Amino acid sequence: MLNKSIRTVLAGGDRRSIGNANGVAATIADSPSLFGSCVRAMSDNDPAIRMRAADAVEKASRSRPELLAAHKAALLGAVAEIDQHEVRWHLLQLLPRLSLTADEQRELFKRAVAWVRSDRRIVAAEALSALFGLVGNDESLREQAVMIAVQSLDAPSPALRARARKLLKGAKYPSCAPRRR
Repeated sequence: MLNKSIRTVLAGGDRRSIGNANGVAATIADSPSLFGSCVRAMSDNDPAIRMRAADAVEKASRSRPELLAAHKAALLGAVAEIDQHEVRWHLLQLLPRLSLTADEQRELFKRAVAWVRSDRRIVAAEALSALFGLVGNDESLREQAVMIAVQSLDAPSPALRARARKLLKGAKYPSCAPRRR
């Protein structure tokens, strides 16, 4: 891969395929410069490249979350503005891995709340998970996340209801026991 650009390796096919995203993820986890190229590819003009780059960045950051720090501005800025559900769900997965200021935490929490209402089930479910990942030590955000999860138990989406049950089961609020629909 070192002889090809990230864009070239991620190109081809359509958005139903992850292409070489897994191989790219493994490679960029060991190379901060290639990781940066992949973060930049999350804003590419080609939606398939954006999707695969987001997938690779998310996967690489699972084992190396510190790689995200140098790209925080791009992730919270231009990438967060991309209205493509595949990019958004991967972004939601990696946001809790970032070191955030209190203001950034609250701003991202607000965005995630709005994205819980997405008509894309996976975006809504990942946004709900991100709420719980973004609360940190902020008790008011934790209470809001729990309230939104409880409300999501009645959502039309089975995926969102299932995610809400899972998150509430792991929450430290026994009075918010999940209920079956």
